[in-house]
Amino acid sequence: MFSRAPFSLLGSLARTHLVIPYYHMVSDEQVPHVAHLYRFKTTAQFNDDLDFLLNTYTPITLSDLLAWAKAGRSIPDRAFLLTFDDGFREMSDIVAPILQKKGISATFFVNSAFLDNRELCHVNKASLIVEHLKRHGSPALEQTLSTLVRASTGAGDDIPSRVLSIDYRHRRLLDEIATVIGLDFSEYLSTYQPYLTSAQIHHLIAQGFTVGAHSIDHPEYLSLSLDEQLHQTIESVTLIRETFRLSYGVFAFPFSDHNISREFFARLSHSSVDLSFGTAGLLDDSTPKHFQRFSLEKPLGTAQRIVAFHHVRRLRHLITKTSAVVRG
Repeated sequence: MFSRAPFSLLGSLARTHLVIPYYHMVSDEQVPHVAHLYRFKTTAQFNDDLDFLLNTYTPITLSDLLAWAKAGRSIPDRAFLLTFDDGFREMSDIVAPILQKKGISATFFVNSAFLDNRELCHVNKASLIVEHLKRHGSPALEQTLSTLVRASTGAGDDIPSRVLSIDYRHRRLLDEIATVIGLDFSEYLSTYQPYLTSAQIHHLIAQGFTVGAHSIDHPEYLSLSLDEQLHQTIESVTLIRETFRLSYGVFAFPFSDHNISREFFARLSHSSVDLSFGTAGLLDDSTPKHFQRFSLEKPLGTAQRIVAFHHVRRLRHLITKTSAVVRG
């Protein structure tokens, strides 16, 4: 019923004051370290998304959101804050120039362990392994890998699926697989430079963009103890604040903030983290100074279609009186 309503009406009915979309990647090229993880927007599609957002909402900055959340200052009735996760170098090479031309601010969330391409995230390692097998695999090699991955990933349909299912807890297995197949992650980091450097981030800040933390090394938070969750969060925010001499500290959960406890947020409130961000869409959150976002990549479609979906989802929650993410 709601999905056929005019977009402007959906926004009014859902009483949406602020939307916070996020992306991971924008590129017109194949990107091996994300190619097997998700699809991403081309520059043309990204430009179309931005035009829709500008025609529908008013862009705000992270400073605006901080002032609203901490001091009660007003923001436009229909506002959007653009965010990007994982700190890929395309943020500097591709995204920032497009945003500057359109006069849009953005916040880039980066993993402290991956700054200056010191380490490679486990999911990016998995994508590179699958890409290597696609190009150089053989039945004999897959048989060797089958024995190696079965113990940690269980039965699976094929080797690529098993590799992509390897989680943070079993991430060392990805290094073992890379050794077996002759894939050098250090060489890839050095040659491709997949992540932002400190110099690039300083330049982004000088251009008026803002940066936040995305954990130390991108774990699935539900696989961590409470103390580990807090360490990943506070340590990364502190390092980003100190490295780039920031007056603020903000954090975006990797993967999801689903089922993160009230105790986590209670303890976080006594730290250097000013605001945090989840991935539950357009739903409000019961935790103060924690904001929910939605992806403009998953599923891959136009911004209008994706935002409309989240308006409908929010409206349904409002009708059933469950419009907030409630912490346990």
